[in-house]
Amino acid sequence: AIGAAERAVALLCDRARSRIAFGKPLLALGGNADMLAELRMAIEQARLLTLKAAWTIDTHGNKAAISLVSQIKVVAPRVAQMAADAAIQIHGGAGLTDDFPLAQLYAYARVLRLADGPDEVHRQVVAKLEARAQDARRAKQEDAA
Repeated sequence: AIGAAERAVALLCDRARSRIAFGKPLLALGGNADMLAELRMAIEQARLLTLKAAWTIDTHGNKAAISLVSQIKVVAPRVAQMAADAAIQIHGGAGLTDDFPLAQLYAYARVLRLADGPDEVHRQVVAKLEARAQDARRAKQEDAA
């Protein structure tokens, strides 16, 4: 999913630099540069969360990484879908044609949001584990007091 997001951003950048509207490249118009910056930050956040989940599995085992794995199963496809959608927007109608792989990238990301359980299931896992962790922290603080 992160690779798909990177591909979408690359296509977005190519189009936004080469397409001229109102005498300026699309990247210089409206909030397009801001959108690109937000995508870059979202991709890096997803990449770091993925690396943290992998590190936790490697160092503490699968059970310790359950929440992180559920988080990345929501975050990475969402970021890929967001990047594909932004790239389609920059490409206009051409973004939905077979001339560019953007519609396929979007569909791929959307399928991922269902393939290993819907986002709602993964968010429920994260919420349950977070509530449990907060309860444990509170109990520890009360014992120390």
